[in-house]
Amino acid sequence: MASINKLAQTLKALHKPGSPLILSNVWDISSLNTIVSLNSEPHKPVKALATASFAIAATLGIKDEELSMVQNLEAISKIAPLAVKAGLPLSVDLQDGYGDLITTVVTAVVEYGAAGANIEDSIPSAGFDKGISGSLYTIEDQVERLKRALDAAKKAGAPDFVVNARCDAFCLSPTPGLTHEIKLAEAIKRGKAFLEAGATTIFYWGGAGGLTSETVKRLVKELDGKVAVMMSGAPGSLTTADLAKIGVARISVGPSLYFAALDAVKTVASRLFSGGGLA
Repeated sequence: MASINKLAQTLKALHKPGSPLILSNVWDISSLNTIVSLNSEPHKPVKALATASFAIAATLGIKDEELSMVQNLEAISKIAPLAVKAGLPLSVDLQDGYGDLITTVVTAVVEYGAAGANIEDSIPSAGFDKGISGSLYTIEDQVERLKRALDAAKKAGAPDFVVNARCDAFCLSPTPGLTHEIKLAEAIKRGKAFLEAGATTIFYWGGAGGLTSETVKRLVKELDGKVAVMMSGAPGSLTTADLAKIGVARISVGPSLYFAALDAVKTVASRLFSGGGLA
């Protein structure tokens, strides 16, 4: 069985601008086993795994922002050992790192078997309607927090732990004077600072509609391709092929597979109630 740091090294090496790591986010043992089963195919398409805090929260009947550190760690403690057993590096969604508990939570997930983590720069209690200074940690504070996370991972045995530093500048609610260009400039400034602090990639999310190709191209150019994005399910959104061509290093889907699974259950159940069969 590979060591956690060996898995972290593998995960880090999979982040290649233009040939991105594609992650299908999981939320429990069943979803993990379903994705891992794809590697029974000769070309073994699954290279790594990731969790989605939104989906984990949804299984508990709560909102993403209500998911506690204890609840998230409980789910990760079940998922991570199975990822290790499968020989696949796992990146876990740690939201904002739970404030001052960031060292504690990173230490715990490394001990469970995680090789990397998402850590957000937005303040959960603030929401997205208070502008850059009110909704996001300052750049200086977030840099210090990311360094603490990486130091905790190193002390826990994973010096190559992969931090996918999420920047939520594009999620901020519209307010007077907060234009897209201002958000973009802030996103680039934060991205460069987070990479300097030791992050492997900078994760940008553009909300339900996703980011435009022009925005992604600018981010890729400014950050040397060290960009991670979440795919949007909106019609006409960028595909994995589109994003690879632009030059991103990492693509994830968040809770999209969770929603797809529920839709499949709903479709079959509706057919049964209408006199049909399972197929």
